[in-house]
Amino acid sequence: MNEQELGDWLNFGDPKDYRWDIHQNSNFLNIVFHGGTFGNFLRYFIDKFCSLTPDILEEPFTDIGTSHKKLTYSGKVLRYHPSFINDNEGKTDLPICQIIPTTELGYLYLKDSQWYRGGDMKQTIQNIKDIKEVGRMGYQMDSITSLYNIDQNKSIPKWITRDWYKLEFLDLDKSKHTLIFNNFKNYPFFKKQKTFHFALESFFDYDTFIINLKSLDQYHNLKIDFTRDREMKYIFDKGFNLDKFRIQIKVVEKILDALDKREEIEIPELTVAPEGFLYAHLEKKNDFIQMPLSRDFFKNTREIFDYIDTYPNHYRAMNPLLPTFNGIPNPFYLYAKKKNSK
Repeated sequence: MNEQELGDWLNFGDPKDYRWDIHQNSNFLNIVFHGGTFGNFLRYFIDKFCSLTPDILEEPFTDIGTSHKKLTYSGKVLRYHPSFINDNEGKTDLPICQIIPTTELGYLYLKDSQWYRGGDMKQTIQNIKDIKEVGRMGYQMDSITSLYNIDQNKSIPKWITRDWYKLEFLDLDKSKHTLIFNNFKNYPFFKKQKTFHFALESFFDYDTFIINLKSLDQYHNLKIDFTRDREMKYIFDKGFNLDKFRIQIKVVEKILDALDKREEIEIPELTVAPEGFLYAHLEKKNDFIQMPLSRDFFKNTREIFDYIDTYPNHYRAMNPLLPTFNGIPNPFYLYAKKKNSK
């Protein structure tokens, strides 16, 4: 990444020394995270159930499931965005928890959450101009306008947006989103601290969350009271059920399982990001097939099976959008990348 891009991901437009909590750091636990990855919720959960801190009787949730309500915290568990790195330059051995996506589903969640949940935004984004004005990831928008030759003041056709998401998931390792989190995870500052990596996907399932929270508790000796399991599950489930994007991840998991087993299930209405994700999954699983550019998505898995099974032979060809084919660099992909870079 160049210097300007590094500044973008490190500070997200904040001043270099922007401080997200009252104190520069905590000697108990510092949660360092990007927006949309549950840093505020994790701070609340640990502070509430830690046996060393007063109980918090209020709940943190907004009506869209973010944990952004202003509550009284102990001050032992602090949370910061990545400008924490600049604010604590030169320090070592700080107790840190980083929240990091580890799977494709984690990155899929971020596609929606960072646009619609970051800063508690509730807007329905209709066009490129809206995204640049209210979306946290608006810096990516130049790619879609140039790739599809779209007027920024016009609405984006749904099939174009779906295709744009699909392209990223076909080559996720090269996406800017992946690069941002790889740089964040491996930034030299964190190697000098006591850093624990907490998987973003932990927040998709209560049992997984508790397993990873116990590992974090043991790593940093947080003394969380896990005997309060009933309260813990109530809080987790309430936040989960307010978050339509985590609910949607569960739907995508169910669809993926049905596709793998060739089971027929209905597909409820999805936002366009998971539709693009599923398109990419299907193209990677089925050689020589590309998914349709159409306004409406498949209504059930039976329609998907019919589309794949009856795909005409005279349209079957090596997919120029896949970076590799049978583990070998795809010459059509390389040619297309070279052509588009001119």
